[in-house]
Amino acid sequence: MKLSKLYIYGLIGILLMEACQLNTDKEKTQAGKPAADTLAYAYEDYIKYSSNLIKTSETTDTTFFAASYPVFDEPTADRFVRMALLGNDTTTVAEAAGTFIGEFDRFFASDPFPRVWTSASHAKVYSITPTYLALAIHASSYTGGAHGNYATIFKHYDLQANEPLALGDIVNPSFQNELTAVAERYFRNQENLGVNQPLEGTYFFDDGRFSLPDNFALESDSMLFLYNIYEIKPYVNGQTELRVPYADLERLLTDRAKRIITELNTPIEP
Repeated sequence: MKLSKLYIYGLIGILLMEACQLNTDKEKTQAGKPAADTLAYAYEDYIKYSSNLIKTSETTDTTFFAASYPVFDEPTADRFVRMALLGNDTTTVAEAAGTFIGEFDRFFASDPFPRVWTSASHAKVYSITPTYLALAIHASSYTGGAHGNYATIFKHYDLQANEPLALGDIVNPSFQNELTAVAERYFRNQENLGVNQPLEGTYFFDDGRFSLPDNFALESDSMLFLYNIYEIKPYVNGQTELRVPYADLERLLTDRAKRIITELNTPIEP
């Protein structure tokens, strides 16, 4: 009988590579490579399996919870990582895993035809400067249905002010409509749409009006806006990336955003 745990390990390996991590051993850590004068960190990997096995004529599967994430010695940065990864800065990864596995085990006991559940969340340091930390969290899950779900979520933290950052901290809320108008021009060009071509039918924008997600990343020369699956297109189309150059946003950016972008473009001294 084939053990499809081998498949599970393969899946986790792929997800970890997507999150720019180098191994899948349960407690192995890896030194981070931050920019000069920034916080040091190490990656930690965790995995927990259910003891309830689901057997078929060909395979034996088991539910699992997997996570990998950077660990900082600095307490506020470390709390930010836990909040970003788990939605709660007081919950540990082991506690979250126990909750997930416990829910499956109760389901397993009552369902005559249970399916394997999976949860894999992998956070990587997307950017780090002397005053700024950004995480990219790659998450996938399956708890039944036709297919699983996956998403990439960006989270931002001001190391200088010790507080999370949102879109309103990058572009002043009074300029959000102008930001949306600029971004729509790039979206229509990217999607090969005419200036007045309707968005209804092809996209899932409310009332057919273009809108931006709150999910964004700061890159060296542009803002990246990421629409995850189902946000504006059918599942089969996956994620949609939209980049808007800073050259068209300069007048809309806050002073804090300009500081961060300057740091992102400052060469790292050897």
